[in-house]
Amino acid sequence: MNLKAKSFLLLGTALMTIGLGGCILMIGPRSGPDHFFSVEPAPTFLTEALAVEKVRACLAREGYNLEQWRITTVDRSPSKAPDGTPDRYFYRSSYRPTAGRVYFSNGKRTRTVNVRLDGSRIVCGLFYGL
Repeated sequence: MNLKAKSFLLLGTALMTIGLGGCILMIGPRSGPDHFFSVEPAPTFLTEALAVEKVRACLAREGYNLEQWRITTVDRSPSKAPDGTPDRYFYRSSYRPTAGRVYFSNGKRTRTVNVRLDGSRIVCGLFYGL
């Protein structure tokens, strides 16, 4: 194989790799806009009750009818708050206990809401997956 053919092969391989990476990014995880809620004074950690309250408000802001969308559990072992209180609906991140997810269902579909404590505010957003 001559140098010109090797160059075209290398260039073609590089362009395919870049194109594939771009396609993966385009179809990657999708999330809705973030919603911010002030909490004063700033809590020391995110309780399940506070997380659930704010994700319900997030769903309402997104136009979901809270009568139709019910909070649900997922088949996972429950997480625990830093004070040892077990979480029932809030799936706390194991590596970042100030963040997690809450799941809702209308009987046909499921919605996931990401929630995290960021100082004196709670940040929530719908997660649509891949």
